[in-house]
Amino acid sequence: MDTTTPVILKVSAPEYKKIIIETSEGKRYYADLSSFSSVYCFPKSLDEWKKVSPDCYGFALVWSSRFEVHMDQVIDSADTVEDVKRPS
Repeated sequence: MDTTTPVILKVSAPEYKKIIIETSEGKRYYADLSSFSSVYCFPKSLDEWKKVSPDCYGFALVWSSRFEVHMDQVIDSADTVEDVKRPS
């Protein structure tokens, strides 16, 4: 079956250790990434946490502290998934 790999289109960091991503497959994932907080370069504050962006391929999130998570890790950590309503 021919399918394309979904990519991250939007990311927001509404509170410390929480992330929301929207993907090209029309899904929004709400994830708590606190399970990664023992990683050395995990952002230490909300200000650092908000300095996040998708990598150049849209497959991962990267913080200014050089902490990085792959889209699959975000999806696996998601506690809520919803469809994104696209304007017609």
